[in-house]
Amino acid sequence: MSRKLATQALDSLLNSQPTSLSKTAHTTITKKSKKSKKTRGDQLPATKTGLKKIKHELRYGHSVKRVQEAEEAKVNPLDKLKSQMEREQAIVERNLNYFKITNRVSKKELELRNKIKVLRARALGDQSRKTEAELDESDGEE
Repeated sequence: MSRKLATQALDSLLNSQPTSLSKTAHTTITKKSKKSKKTRGDQLPATKTGLKKIKHELRYGHSVKRVQEAEEAKVNPLDKLKSQMEREQAIVERNLNYFKITNRVSKKELELRNKIKVLRARALGDQSRKTEAELDESDGEE
């Protein structure tokens, strides 16, 4: 039902005559539109045949698929792999640059990190000294 309504509406729009314009104005508009249709090369095809062709191509699309497959068959697989690797490498580089820019560390953060490193080194140094001293004591007892 909707297909019939759509075609009827399309036909009525295409076949409708402007009622508010005079005959001379209507003829000048139609002449202009005919001229403009001839000059335009990028217009859609006629509705009856064009829509059917477009629908058929959308449904089946064999010609488009064949052309794409032929183009892909001509491409060297090594070149395809190389171009894919280059694209991936470019993406990785862009991501790295983005994260380098967005994740910069402030001066205060660097100072705090250095303090933490110093404190951890002291704590690990104290623990390692204790364990070494305990090991020396246990060796002497045996």
